[in-house]
This record gives sequence, structure tokens and C-alpha cells, in this order.
Amino acid sequence: MLATLGPSCTNLTSDVHAPVAVEFVTVASPFVDLGDTLPLTVRVLDRAGDSVPGAVVTLTVLDTAYLLLDSARLAVVGKALAASARVVAASSGLRSDPLAIRVLSGHTDSLALAGPPAFSVAAADSVSGSLTVAVYDATTTPGSATALGDRPVLFTLVEPVFADASSATAVLGNNALSRAVTTASDGTASVTVKRRGSTQPDSVVVQASAARGNGAALRGSPVRFVVRFL
Repeated sequence: MLATLGPSCTNLTSDVHAPVAVEFVTVASPFVDLGDTLPLTVRVLDRAGDSVPGAVVTLTVLDTAYLLLDSARLAVVGKALAASARVVAASSGLRSDPLAIRVLSGHTDSLALAGPPAFSVAAADSVSGSLTVAVYDATTTPGSATALGDRPVLFTLVEPVFADASSATAVLGNNALSRAVTTASDGTASVTVKRRGSTQPDSVVVQASAARGNGAALRGSPVRFVVRFL
């Protein structure tokens, strides 16, 4: 995320190590579960683009109806469901761009298979069946699991190792070696694998991984699939 310079930047110092910008270091489309805590990482940059060591950072929640501030841990807590709740960071008179955080229901804790773990692609075909996983809340109601939508899952073709997608003889359905997919309302996320070119590997391995908003891996993550080319 790019930072917004504060008013004090109208007279920029010539000191290359002086702070000139503040930015959040975060994944795309960050989220926090309702009642959960999301630590935030903030970087203060100098004129050379390097981090300023020891810089004091404060957070301000703009949408206080949806997020609580945990200033001791430089974190926010999900207070009420929201598609976009904003927080800003400040240091040395500088202020970051607002960071938009989704506040979601449920407790994101489990990733599991939601379909076969292995597929075979016949010689006459080019695309596999759907490699499907599901994200669950297995904590809120003991003994049962609730499917969770709107959660990110990352699928990556991990074996064999290709230098890049342009030279790969097998790719995911988006013609890339990885793809981020958001779970549907039933908690599932899927990709396909397709052969490309005249020569393919005997098989490929695709890994699906998912994490909570704070970056902690979910129970069961990663999940692996094997796709064989016949």
C-alpha cells in the first residue's frame, strides 16, 4: 500500500534517513473474524526507501462502529460485520493511506478437501476436474462445522518446478502457476489444471493453502492434489 505524506512533508529534510512516508505491510484484501484480533505491520520509510529503525507508530480506527483498537499490540479487533472498515497509521507527523479491512462472521480455523484428492486426465482431454477445498469454522459450535465464504485460498502448482508459467507444460486454469480464489457462500474454492504443449509431465501436484486474517495457517492447511496425465 502506498503511503500518503502528511502536512509536515512540505519542508522535506535533506537527511536521507529522515522519515518521509508511512505504509501498511499487508496481504491483499485483509480481513479479521468478528471478535478476533488482527495485528498490523507498519513500515516508516526514509528518503532512500529504507525502513526507519525504532520509529514510533500509532494507529487510529476511522470506522469505530466496526473495529476496536488494541494499541498495545498495534492491532485491531473485529467489533461488527463490515465490508470495509478503515484504519490509518501515523508516525513523525506522517499519515498512511487508510487500510480497508473486512470484518467477517465465524471463526476461520479449518481447511479440508471438498472433493477427490487425485484426478486423471485422459489423452483426449486437456483439463482436469475441479480441485476443490472448503474453509470451515469448527470452533464456534463444538461438534459441527460451518462453511465460511469470502475467505482467500491460494492454489499453487508445486511439482514439478517450472521456471515460469510461460515455459510450463502444465498450468492452472488461469494459465498461471498459482491462483488466489475466494471461497463461495458454501465455503468452497476450486481450480483446474490443464496440459499445455506437446509434452507434459506424468503428473503434477497442486497445493491449496489458507490462513486466518492474522496469517496463522488453518488446521489442515496445506491440502495437496495429484493430477495424472494419461
